[in-house]
Amino acid sequence: MGTSQSKPTTPGGSPLVPPWADQDPPPPDQPQPDPPIPDLLPPAPMSGVRRALRKYMNTGDVAAGRSALGRYSRAMGGARASARHARAARTGGAALSALASAAQSRGAPTPIAEFDLGTLTGRPLEQAIAVIVDEFCPPGILDEDMVRSAMAEALFEALGDQLVFDVDAVTDHVVVIATVCFVSELVFASVAVEMGASAENVPPASAVQRENALRDLVRAAADEIATPVVQRFGGSFDPNRLEALIAEITSAVYGEMAQW
Repeated sequence: MGTSQSKPTTPGGSPLVPPWADQDPPPPDQPQPDPPIPDLLPPAPMSGVRRALRKYMNTGDVAAGRSALGRYSRAMGGARASARHARAARTGGAALSALASAAQSRGAPTPIAEFDLGTLTGRPLEQAIAVIVDEFCPPGILDEDMVRSAMAEALFEALGDQLVFDVDAVTDHVVVIATVCFVSELVFASVAVEMGASAENVPPASAVQRENALRDLVRAAADEIATPVVQRFGGSFDPNRLEALIAEITSAVYGEMAQW
């Protein structure tokens, strides 16, 4: 039986009595020594990220860019980093839900928060997008600039082949494109905050090109990750599900980058 098994013997070379057992204990009034302090404390997590970003911006090497994104994601906690975008997920989810409502209603979109996208039909696309951003991502929200620019870029990505806004052109596919782009823009914008002076010695044209290439790396990861996630969510794009969809894709993107 298992209870009859004898106690394992001590591994060879291991003393049965530790060497400190015969030493006298320190007097009661003698202070105990403090634990040793390492000679060199590890650098702050973001300092390594900034060095990696500087290396990438100076070289333009794609491998260095992936490494910088990986360092950033790990420093932020990997997949857990998506929590910092929770408010953005709620705000963006409301705007994307308005698109989803239009896509599902086909010509008679249900107003979201008393706002009807159909009223924008016929307006220049840039003007219509500005109205949508102001309606659902108003000034004064947390991370205002980040969320507003991410949503504007997402809408242009999804609808940019139109000169004027047409609510009938909003489909489920458009909603998916806008959602994935919104996530990738949020992630990239948070990385860009840490870039600081990393491009100070890089010619402006090269700096813009390399920044866009870094954005493309994030977008490619989001595109690859989003497909199975969207398929699991099916065709339901109500506000609660849009927020959850954004959160899941964001978490997966950070988790993927953490492995780079």
